[in-house]
Amino acid sequence: MLRSMLVALLSLITGSALAVDTTFLLVNSTSYPISEMSITQHDMGMWSPNLYHGPAIRPGESRQIVIPASQLVCQVDMKLGFSDGTPAATWQYLNLCDLRKIQVFYDRYSGVTTARYNE
Repeated sequence: MLRSMLVALLSLITGSALAVDTTFLLVNSTSYPISEMSITQHDMGMWSPNLYHGPAIRPGESRQIVIPASQLVCQVDMKLGFSDGTPAATWQYLNLCDLRKIQVFYDRYSGVTTARYNE
């Protein structure tokens, strides 16, 4: 009994040691203040809860974003919400496991989203 409890405890400790949050710098190069961020495994459409809870990221500003280990999937789509009522926009095919910095661009009139990575 004691041995099985010890094995269970060690597996919990080892499992939590492997679960690591990931961070990246989000640079807002849109013309709109970013107030929300959600992710989904690429093309799944099941969005996470809002992962950004700070003040709005105004155009030209940047913030460090933390993705909890429980939400981490490498290949994701990212949806950003804007505090000025601009419709949310989506960026596809992001690799969160390698992402260190992303600069996002969005033209609401054409609906085109683009980004620069890790520069």
